[in-house]
Amino acid sequence: MSDNVDIVLYLNEELHPSVYLSLLQRYDGDVSDLLRLQESPAKGIDLLSYSMDDLADFLSRNPIVLQRPIYDDGVTIFIGRPVENISKIFEN
Repeated sequence: MSDNVDIVLYLNEELHPSVYLSLLQRYDGDVSDLLRLQESPAKGIDLLSYSMDDLADFLSRNPIVLQRPIYDDGVTIFIGRPVENISKIFEN
């Protein structure tokens, strides 16, 4: 793990859709795991039928739908829920 850590408060600062697209493409799991589908902007919408580009655009306009916290080292992405998912990174 790198000692250089950037904390991105994506609920407070606008991120370009390309940032979300990169997360979606690099996540090694089901994309639905990255989404909070019960949040009001997503509720009732079949986001999983969106293209990756459309989903990234949706997330840039509705960042509350993205699961949090997320650890991203530029290669690997972990969702921090449950805590055990992300605590493995800091054990070494």
